[in-house]
Amino acid sequence: MLRLAVRYIVRSVLLIAVPVTVLIAAVFGGYFAVERYILKAEGPHKTDVFVTIAPGDGHSTVRWTLARAGVINELYHYDAARIIKGRDFIPKEGEFKIPAKASLNETMRIIHFGQSHQRRLTVIEGIRSAQVIRQLDAVEFLIGDVSLDIPEGSVLPETYFYTQGTRRDDFIRRMQEKRQITLLEAWVNRQADLPFKAPEQALILASIIELETADSADRREVAGVFINRLRKGMRLQSDPTVLYGVDENPKRTILRSDLKRATDWNTYMISGLPKTPICNPSADAVDAALNPAETKNMYFVSDGKGGLRFARTLDAHNKNVRLYRKFQREAASGS
Repeated sequence: MLRLAVRYIVRSVLLIAVPVTVLIAAVFGGYFAVERYILKAEGPHKTDVFVTIAPGDGHSTVRWTLARAGVINELYHYDAARIIKGRDFIPKEGEFKIPAKASLNETMRIIHFGQSHQRRLTVIEGIRSAQVIRQLDAVEFLIGDVSLDIPEGSVLPETYFYTQGTRRDDFIRRMQEKRQITLLEAWVNRQADLPFKAPEQALILASIIELETADSADRREVAGVFINRLRKGMRLQSDPTVLYGVDENPKRTILRSDLKRATDWNTYMISGLPKTPICNPSADAVDAALNPAETKNMYFVSDGKGGLRFARTLDAHNKNVRLYRKFQREAASGS
């Protein structure tokens, strides 16, 4: 009787164990199939793809977003992958760049860690604040209206990275903070005995230097000339200051009548520095204003070829002016 009882128990266990074993094998087989053919398989998209996950998007919306972008072949691929990953996958909001042929595993990793795509915007040196506002208004990936005041010279022109959905006011704050930091650093490291009482005065001169020449090699020499003039009480007589506050187009031809127009910026009519900066200068121009060349030159004029001619005396300067006008005539005649 005992032997029969043992046989019965063993037979019962085997009958139960076989389906369990098959079930376990099926589960593991399914897991490895999903991992190999869905999670780690090459994505169907042949080029880089951008997808945007909005705040509040649930898994149903995310999977449709990926399907419409061509990142997954079937909606159930996302569902199967999400079940396997469990809490290791929580979609974050943002704009994401999915590399060409990226696997679903890589795609989910990018979205899980919130690796939002960094866009780039370059603000060029010498741009006016009004132009900065127009440039930001034209960027479709920024949001919100510009409500902040942007005093001339208060933003630092350079290349900035941002993500889709950045507010325009926040972008401006970044540029202004960067300006303040770089200006104060340059002020601390300035030459001694400069005719500036505050960093803001150096910023004004830097804005003039910025528009006088884009050549870094000439900027310190130009700064030296202007510093010499300020020390001697001479007017700066800088052409870029003439049109500021008068014309929105800083590149139009300056007329004789413009030179005689009295404004707070026209350095042909006023002594010392203008009332405010006339543009947003680069860090290089600020550095030139605070570390000018030791020079005896008092004048400079364009050579017509993108460079400048410097002179110590008015006679030498007038000669350089004649050479420049000769160059202009020859260029106009085509000779």
